[in-house]
Amino acid sequence: MNTNILKLFKDRLGRIPYLRTILKKIPTNTILCKTLTGLGATYGEIKAKRHSIIIEPNVPVIKGKCKDFKHQDDNLFGVYEGVKVDRIMNYISSTFAEKKNIKILTTPESFSKIKQAFENLEINMFQHCFLLFDECHKLVKDADYREGIHLPIDDFFRFENKALVSATPIEFSDPRFKDFQYLKIEPQFDYKKDIRICHTNNTLQVLKSQIEEREKDGQTRFCIFINSTDTIFALIKRMDLLGDSAVFCADTSKRNLKKKGFINAYTEWSFDNMKKFNFFTSRFNAAFDIEIDEKPDVFMLTDLYLVEHTILDPNSDIIQVIGRFRNGVDYVAHITNTTTDYSHRSREDVYREIDIYEGCYKLLSREYRTATETGTSIAYRALLNTSPYNKFLDAEKKKSFFAIDNYVNEVMVRNLYLDKDVLFNAYYSESLLKHFMAYSYGYYFKTGDYERLQITNTSQTIVSKRKVIVDILENMLPYETESDFQFIEHIEAVDELIVEAVNVLGVSKVRSLCYSTGALRTAINEKKKKTPQTIELIKEYFKVGEKYTLAEIKAKIKEIYKKQGVEYETGVTAQTIKLYFLTKKAKKSSQDALYLISELP
Repeated sequence: MNTNILKLFKDRLGRIPYLRTILKKIPTNTILCKTLTGLGATYGEIKAKRHSIIIEPNVPVIKGKCKDFKHQDDNLFGVYEGVKVDRIMNYISSTFAEKKNIKILTTPESFSKIKQAFENLEINMFQHCFLLFDECHKLVKDADYREGIHLPIDDFFRFENKALVSATPIEFSDPRFKDFQYLKIEPQFDYKKDIRICHTNNTLQVLKSQIEEREKDGQTRFCIFINSTDTIFALIKRMDLLGDSAVFCADTSKRNLKKKGFINAYTEWSFDNMKKFNFFTSRFNAAFDIEIDEKPDVFMLTDLYLVEHTILDPNSDIIQVIGRFRNGVDYVAHITNTTTDYSHRSREDVYREIDIYEGCYKLLSREYRTATETGTSIAYRALLNTSPYNKFLDAEKKKSFFAIDNYVNEVMVRNLYLDKDVLFNAYYSESLLKHFMAYSYGYYFKTGDYERLQITNTSQTIVSKRKVIVDILENMLPYETESDFQFIEHIEAVDELIVEAVNVLGVSKVRSLCYSTGALRTAINEKKKKTPQTIELIKEYFKVGEKYTLAEIKAKIKEIYKKQGVEYETGVTAQTIKLYFLTKKAKKSSQDALYLISELP
């Protein structure tokens, strides 16, 4: 792929001009790297004197552009869920009749309806229209959870005239791009943004304290990007912001928030719906313009212990978020923690892993196709269905290069969050030095994860939560202050068993048992049977040189265990006494009994 550079200068008034001032039309077979958001690549294509189909990442972007007064005379037509093929056909027919240019904006998932409309009208869409895939980094970024985003790609390559554009394109491995040119816009002026990188063991506490400080400085508008509505709602409640907050999110998340009694949730942004505190999920990270007169504070939150998909890529997500604000921002902070739950993997390691999955899959496929016995065929089909390689296949069971690129990119970004210094250095790397003037800070709290534990996070496993809690408790030990003990009470409300396990067994033992509920309960009981308090009560009642009936022994030990909090159902018998004494069989009043010979150490 050839790389070409196009230089961009400010105009005589010091303003950044639209892209179309230096590029009248986007050339075909081009991946256009705008470098800066808001340069008007989509605007230029809408104004271009040719038929255009523009694929946008989501519905709010399309609706926003269709409503924009700048395009009131541009014959825009939005296609998304609910827009029928008949309406598209009517639009195409009337556009040709009026000798206007087709300007269709569509989501990837609705592209098939446009194709069907052209086919019904017997018009060759691939010859007549220029296809622009806007915010093309989403092809990679969203491939893991949004299969439909790359549905139009095979058709994309059938267009005689086509291009992709993004301020933050990600390298594509699909060999069909090898003859494309990479056209990069290089601004000839300083466009750095100040950003604070706040590393912490308590993301929510830092967010609270940062907002409080900025309020003291007079800021009245905050925009907070967190890709988890569960976290957003918990934070709003925790900070008592219900009346002052708005959430902009997907329709499903909006419905979930309304079920919880939160009504200020919207699927489309408008200034009228904004509040003092405005929360955005990832669907508003690309191509969506937030045009307000004031310059808000922007906070981006990554918490790997809460929800892994809050991870933000400095090379794309961070740039895109800041770029949403067309009139600029006053203050920007990325608040994040890091984790050691993963191992660092190189790009070569990941490709090698995928190659092995592919090789095994092809071998299984060959054996399945040639199997002559029903049992053998069933076995190979079951192995194929559970192959890890399936996540790199599209709906037609063909290799999805975007799914592969997504996986590789995901690992590379996750590598940044294994160590705070690695993350800090990423902001000082050559690729980001022109974008950011980064300032690094650390904020650490002894009981700093209290807010995190208050969140009811259904997407996180019990084991993941227990890992977090054990890490917190380890940092707190030994418990000393009144606030420490109050904090322990709050954690117990989240998971009483794990707190008891740490107190009784110790951190190392809990980890060795892999946080398993059954294993922890068993280990706690065994430990409690041997605590000094339990042993003292046992030996206070039972005496060496005496005989005790089996029924008497069983009843008394149960009584002591109950007092000491040792759980049991049918696990206590007279033989349990052998944990504490050396015994021999005996008779007492003609009943079976045990004679206590000596105490065990």
